[in-house]
Amino acid sequence: MRILLVSSSSGSRGGGELFLLSLAESLRGLGHEPGLWASDHPRMDELARRFVPIGPVHRESYLNTYDRRLRSFSDAVDLRSGRRVAAAWRKLAPDVVHLNKQNLEDGLDLIWAARFASLATVCTIHVTQTARYLNARHGWARDAVARALLHRYPGRLVAIGASRRSDLNRFLGWRNGRSATLVENGVTLPSRQRLSRLRQETRLRLGLHDGHLLGLGVGRMVEQKRPLLFLEHAAQVAAVEPRARFCWVGDGPLRPQWDAEVIRHALDERVLTPGWAQDVLPYYAAADFLLHAAAYEGLPLALLEGMAAGLPCVVTSNLYDDLEFLKSAGVLRAGEEGWITTLACSSRRQALGERCRDLAARQYSVERMARDYIYLYELATAAN
Repeated sequence: MRILLVSSSSGSRGGGELFLLSLAESLRGLGHEPGLWASDHPRMDELARRFVPIGPVHRESYLNTYDRRLRSFSDAVDLRSGRRVAAAWRKLAPDVVHLNKQNLEDGLDLIWAARFASLATVCTIHVTQTARYLNARHGWARDAVARALLHRYPGRLVAIGASRRSDLNRFLGWRNGRSATLVENGVTLPSRQRLSRLRQETRLRLGLHDGHLLGLGVGRMVEQKRPLLFLEHAAQVAAVEPRARFCWVGDGPLRPQWDAEVIRHALDERVLTPGWAQDVLPYYAAADFLLHAAAYEGLPLALLEGMAAGLPCVVTSNLYDDLEFLKSAGVLRAGEEGWITTLACSSRRQALGERCRDLAARQYSVERMARDYIYLYELATAAN
């Protein structure tokens, strides 16, 4: 089956874009032919380069929602863009078009393209929290526009987690048997042998010895990921645990504030900031626990990858309450009674890490994710 994976083209380094790479690799491994369609904007160059070994890449002049002055308001009425993109997709003649949306309101002209193209289509939406919920400017109006366009989508809408599906159904007013489809994100489960080798190599490179307790954060340095809150929790751990060290893998506009806060918390000798890394697995292997402090998420890739690497995970209360699977994984809440004591105990860390890895293997494998999407592709092509 020829599958055209369509990026709404907001960037190359977010979880939604990395989702496309892992899905494409798994689809190819299962005998299918994935291709990528994306904007020719330079910010998409990295994703395009990484996709080339997997399948063909098709770049078009395309304006992402957040490059438009009126954002989704102009996106939603740009039927000219929809017709132009639809014509490009038809020329490629895929069996199915898989539209990958970062949130409810981005890429609304691609909804029109899906209607005009008359091809089998599936659409994944990663972040389903509303603009109003996120306190966005003109949130109620932006939500109304997104809702109207999503109701016009001709294919199946897919949510990446149970909470996100509930959000989407509620947003669209779907009930009485009508529902978005659930396909939970998946990640690769690294072998224990590889993790052990990478742990030794990476800790040596980072200047860590066996006694150090390394807490890891992964993500772009943007408001959503709350790296400065990560530092606040790091300071709490450091105050009672002299072995503690911390590392944040990622970069972004909050880097200057990060550097200032590291000094303010007197953590400059205990915090490592290597910047962006294309391969984060060495850092997961080197770490002793993962601390994820985002304000909101779809289904956080960093958290799933940390679990797959066997790390005990700590999240902030907002994520713990929102992502229902965290309770069954034994994930800790930052600030709850005894959380630092638990992290300081090697046997308890190991037990929690094994619990996380077991859940990742059973429920969040990338192979399972790919097979679930193949089933949806088959339904879409049969219906079309």
